[in-house]
Amino acid sequence: MNTEINGVGVTKDYLREKKIRRAKELACIWSVLIIPLIMLAIFWVYGTIQSIPIAFEHRNELTGEVSYDFYNFRYLFGDFTTTGRVLLESVKNSLLYWGLGFFIITPLSYLMAYFLFKKIPGYKIYRYIFFFPQIVSSVILSSFFLYLVGNNGLIKQAFGSDLLLLRNSDTAMLTMLFYNFYFGLCANLLYWLSAFARLPDEVLEAGKIDGCNVLQEFIYIALPCTWSFLATMLMLMVTGILSSGGATLLLTGGGYGTYDLPYYEYLLTTSGAEGISERMSQGLAGCLGLVKGVIVLPVAILINHFVNKIEAVEF
Repeated sequence: MNTEINGVGVTKDYLREKKIRRAKELACIWSVLIIPLIMLAIFWVYGTIQSIPIAFEHRNELTGEVSYDFYNFRYLFGDFTTTGRVLLESVKNSLLYWGLGFFIITPLSYLMAYFLFKKIPGYKIYRYIFFFPQIVSSVILSSFFLYLVGNNGLIKQAFGSDLLLLRNSDTAMLTMLFYNFYFGLCANLLYWLSAFARLPDEVLEAGKIDGCNVLQEFIYIALPCTWSFLATMLMLMVTGILSSGGATLLLTGGGYGTYDLPYYEYLLTTSGAEGISERMSQGLAGCLGLVKGVIVLPVAILINHFVNKIEAVEF
C-alpha cells in the first residue's frame, strides 16, 4: 500500500526504514551527549541551585546553629572594603591575570598561530616548542619554575642570595604574571590553528592574485573569516573575568601579595581563608559565587549583544 508525501507515492516499508534510520541517528547522538549532560546536571545545575541557599546560610560559631540571613553578604562586603584583607587583594590580582590574558596573551597567541599557519621558516620546530608546555602537567611546570626562581633556584645562585623573586612582596606578583604569560601564551594556539586551517584556499589564492601581502591577508581575509570563532573565545574569557588566577597554590600559597579569587575560594571550601573559621567558610564561598554570577552575567550579555552585531563571514 502506498502513501503520498508531497505528492510522491511511497511505500510503508520505506517509511518504516526511514523511522528506523532516524531512531538510530538519535540513539547515536544521545549516546554521545548523555554523559556530558548528566555531568552538567550534577556538577553545574545541581551545584548552582544548591549554592543559592548556602549563600544565605549563617552558622553560629559557638553553638553551630544555622540561620538564613544576609550576614555573609555584609561580612563579604565589609571584608572587601577593609584595607589589608585578602579579598580585596584577590580581586585585584584576578583582574590583573584576566587583563594579561585578554589584552596581551590572546592577541599574541592569535598572531603566532597565523604565522605558524603561514609556515614561516622553522615553523615545525616552533610548534614543538610552543606545544610542549601544554602536554606537561602543571605540577611539573611549577616545579621547573621553582627550580629556576625558588629559594635555592638557579637565578638566586647566579645573581646573589638576596634575589628571592617569589619571597618578596615587590616581585612575587610580577613573577606570577610572568609565569602565566610564559606558559599561557600557547594555551589556545591549537584552537587558533584549527580556525585558520578552515580558510578556503580559493580565497587565499585570490588574495595573492590581487597583490595582498601578509599583513593585508591577515586583516582583510583571515580576521573576518575567523571572527565568529574569535568572538566566541573572547566571550568565554569575559565570563571568566572574576575566575582568573595563577599557580598560587603550587608556587606561593597566597603569600607576599599573591592571593587571587580561585585560590581564595579554594581555601573557603577546604579549610577556611585567612581569619575565617571553617563553619563560616562554606556560606561565604556560596555568597562569593553568587555575587560573581550577578556581576558577570549582565556584562557577558551586554558584550555578546555588541559582538553579534558584527556580521560574520560565511564560507
